[in-house]
Amino acid sequence: MSKQKRILTEEEKIKIAEAKKELNEYRENIKYIEERFNDAEEVRAKAEKITPTLSLTKTNSSSESPDKFADAISRLEELKLDSAEKMKELLMKKFVIDKKIESIEQPYRNILFFRYTRGKSWEEVAEKLGYSRDYACELHGEALYLYSKN
Repeated sequence: MSKQKRILTEEEKIKIAEAKKELNEYRENIKYIEERFNDAEEVRAKAEKITPTLSLTKTNSSSESPDKFADAISRLEELKLDSAEKMKELLMKKFVIDKKIESIEQPYRNILFFRYTRGKSWEEVAEKLGYSRDYACELHGEALYLYSKN
């Protein structure tokens, strides 16, 4: 954790920019994965809620479709099929990036972990680690440099 400013080559600057892009995409993909799971869970819960209503109703006297349950199940299956391949791809990327983060020494590992894996704001990262926001951002620069070397 040297206070001396590192002079970067153009190649290092490009690698750091690519690392930052990869980590930002990673953070967004984690949010996406969580939302897709939440979406599937929401559809499942709605389908379970519809089941008792349909089983108690013998006739269709309302304007609601008698196939509501089938529609919900169909939608759930579409969600599963639609996202399965994308989820597999995103999870594989996650494992690769997690491994790269794990290979970095502390405190840089924590900076990347809390910022990208946990999606914390700079204020939250600094608070978690007991640093000032400015110092956390300074460590982030070095962490990106180390990450880009992997």
